[in-house]
This record gives sequence, C-alpha cells and structure tokens, in this order.
Amino acid sequence: MDLKNIVAHYAARNEKGVEIDLERLSQDKKFRSEVVKEVVKRVAKIPHACIFFPSFKSGESDNSLGSLINELALTLQFESLVTGNLEQIKSLRMPAENVILIKHSFRSGKKLKEQIEQIKAQGCKVSVICLIAHSGAKVEAFAHENDVTVEALVYTDEINYI
Repeated sequence: MDLKNIVAHYAARNEKGVEIDLERLSQDKKFRSEVVKEVVKRVAKIPHACIFFPSFKSGESDNSLGSLINELALTLQFESLVTGNLEQIKSLRMPAENVILIKHSFRSGKKLKEQIEQIKAQGCKVSVICLIAHSGAKVEAFAHENDVTVEALVYTDEINYI
C-alpha cells in the first residue's frame, strides 16, 4: 500500500479543506515504515546531512512523531538527528553543512520560513521534506520564494478520499 492510500484513511474534507488526523496517522505502523523508506531514500542524496525535526519536543504530551523519529534513528543512516530546538544544530560535534528539515505537514509555510531563515543564518544549506502537504502548487511557490528545495511525500490534493 502506498503512502497516498494510507493517508487517505486519515483524511476528511471539511469547511477548511482537507484535515488529516496526524496523531492517529503517526501511530500507523505501515505509514511509519513507508515514511522511513522514503526519508532514507531522499537523505541518501545528501551525505552527512543533519536531520532536524523542529516539531518534536521531548516531554510534551503530543509526541506523535516520537515513534517515527525512533524508527528513523534506528536505521543508522544518519550521522546527526536533532529534534525540537534549532540551537541544538549549533552544538553538534561536527558542524552541519546541510540540514534536512522534516515537517509533519505543510499548509502555508509561515513557521517553516522562520525555521529556514534561522538555519541559513547558521551557515547551513537547508532542504525540506514534508510528510504531508495540502497543496503541491503552494509547496512549489514556497520553495521558489525561499530559494530552498521542498518536497512532500504526500500531497492531499492528489489523494483519493475513502
């Protein structure tokens, strides 16, 4: 089963557009397995990159990304995996030249823009992998406006709803 079909099980249309139950989706073992495969494949294109999950903060009640992060860490494909605070990138033993920022979802990119600017200010190249994006056109426009590579594993405007 591909990622689009898995995400479709957790998607619903409402007055705001498409909403994904990210917490339940993150607990889906098939979803996590497919995401790990896809992230590893994309990260392999940028050797020695630091993987950064800005939305995960240890100790918070919403730790829906925790299992996914643990599974990625266990692949041993990454030299550096950082969560939560951008300042932690500075404190790495080996300075990061490339940072791959992994976002749970992309709707407008407001917060993402700030995060990209902060990472670039540290002298790092940034690329972004979004697990889910609501609009392929918005992702493309955002990437162009911010001079950064952004790709999503699933675009909700391309899935068939169940």
